[in-house]
Amino acid sequence: MADRADMMRRQRALAEFGDFVLDHDDLDEILLEGCRLIAEALRTDLAKVVEIERHRATGFIRAGIGWNDGIVGRERVSLRERSSEAFAIARAEPVITNDIKKETRFHFPAFLQDHGVVALINVPIFLPGRRPWGVLQVDSRVPRKFDREDIDFLKNYSMVLGPVIDRLLVMREKHEETRQLTLRNDRLRRVIEGMEEGFGLLAPDFTILEHNRKLDFAQGDQSGETVGKSFWERYPGSRDTDIGRMLVRAMEERIPLTLEHRPMGSERWLEARAFPIADGSLALLWRDVTARREARLRLSKSEEWLRSAIMVGKVGLWAWDIPDNRIVWSEEHYLMYGYQPGEIEPSHITWYEQIVDEDRERVVAEIRAARESGEDYATQYRVVRNDGTVRWLDATGRFFYDDEGTAVRMVGALVDVTEQHEMNDRLGLLVAELQHRTRNLIGVVQAMALRTQRSSETIEQFSRKFRDRLEALARVQGLLSRLGTEDRISFDELIETELAAMNGEKTDTTVRLDGPRGIRLRSSTVQTLALALHELATNAVKYGALGQAGARLAITWSFEKQGDGGRPWLHIEWRESGVRMPAGDNGPHGSGEGRELIEQALPYQLGARTHFELGKDGAYCTISLPVSDAAG
Repeated sequence: MADRADMMRRQRALAEFGDFVLDHDDLDEILLEGCRLIAEALRTDLAKVVEIERHRATGFIRAGIGWNDGIVGRERVSLRERSSEAFAIARAEPVITNDIKKETRFHFPAFLQDHGVVALINVPIFLPGRRPWGVLQVDSRVPRKFDREDIDFLKNYSMVLGPVIDRLLVMREKHEETRQLTLRNDRLRRVIEGMEEGFGLLAPDFTILEHNRKLDFAQGDQSGETVGKSFWERYPGSRDTDIGRMLVRAMEERIPLTLEHRPMGSERWLEARAFPIADGSLALLWRDVTARREARLRLSKSEEWLRSAIMVGKVGLWAWDIPDNRIVWSEEHYLMYGYQPGEIEPSHITWYEQIVDEDRERVVAEIRAARESGEDYATQYRVVRNDGTVRWLDATGRFFYDDEGTAVRMVGALVDVTEQHEMNDRLGLLVAELQHRTRNLIGVVQAMALRTQRSSETIEQFSRKFRDRLEALARVQGLLSRLGTEDRISFDELIETELAAMNGEKTDTTVRLDGPRGIRLRSSTVQTLALALHELATNAVKYGALGQAGARLAITWSFEKQGDGGRPWLHIEWRESGVRMPAGDNGPHGSGEGRELIEQALPYQLGARTHFELGKDGAYCTISLPVSDAAG
């Protein structure tokens, strides 16, 4: 318990701190003095103030007394779990640790042990509104038994510190706001005076709040004071002019307005713009647009020609005013480059950068040659549109020269010829594919005719068999004709097409198809494999599972890639069951040219591995053949 001397010492510390605060406004000095007085009052040589750093979840040693160099103003403590400082802030209550070696509630920073701290007491510091700001802590190098009176003293001290810190923070913020406002005003004044345009700011009653010297120049009167006067007083007679009426309307209706006008007695054209400001004032800008209007007049005839030409067809047009380096695009020209009309400012850089690398230098050289020779410019090149697509353009143009032979203008037209290029490319691919498929088809028909002839005893038999096989071949050609040049027929499409063409008693329970979809077949494979499947299906309709009630047909297939980098294979299994087989050799099921096609032609032509047999209740056939690398 504190004795009378301790009580007096603590009261004196509070009084001295109050006097110090009244005479100082530097927060760091006040916190340092507070630490000194607290340490003296509690007879310790270590005290510190820890400020919360919320963005880092740490406490910054903002001020302190008795600590080695490198602690105050640099060291931080964790404000996460197991921290005495975090505990004090979270619970809004003091923490006493009379022996940190025996303390199990908290982890302590290493610098406390380095300073020989064995006991400590801290209290949270709150700003008005109980906003936590930090911690006030006293540390002792000798064993202490901090008690309730010590806590009450520190709490009183922190209650004084909180409002002091808050007042200084508010003062600092206001000082910084004032400083920033002064800087902004200085910058704004320099910007206003450095503008090429005339600038003014009018109050709702048209009092001039701000202006620059170019505003007076624009109004033709550079004498006298301006700020603080009414606009109508500073520039007599202006209220009843187009400018005056524009200003009144912009102020009353709170809308931006623009007006080009020629001041009385002047050859110059000025553009005046009025912008309503949120605080009720009106900003004014004046700039000389004489050169722009003259350039617009020079190009008016060319622009009229452009508008007329655009209406004729989808042609992109451009005009280049060479002395002013001004380029004009038609709406269609914008669209050809992937922009909405007016989306960008036409320029040589935009045009140049969108030409593909392979064509760029050639096109530039052709334009240079046309300019030097006086001949018309004509070429085709590719551009990368703004959306990333590549288009072919057919460009023509002509230079125009003055009396001295200097090029002063160029006009030209663009036509998108991408479709023509793509059509030519597709036509070449189609012709090559047609030639390839025709050769294959003729070879297949020849081989099919020879096999059918060998197995037919009469012309009628040959005609019937040959017609059926031609129809199967036609179905395959129908599939091929619907594909692009890079597409392939998948096996599931092929087998489903063949089964759909059969007139057997096929139901959902008669035929079971099981295998991955999308296994792509080589074009050279499709026709021969289709004929083999046709032979199997024909026999199944005549003698097997597709022609007998209660019989079943299971067609399964799988895809296999044999080893790393190996060839992909398609394995097909055709299995009939429940078929009433003819006794002995009474039936032709599975004989003749169909079996020859499966067991001889497929291995020879396609490199396939095949097996065919007639079981007790139906035909069984397996076919394994290589397929496209992109089959899976």
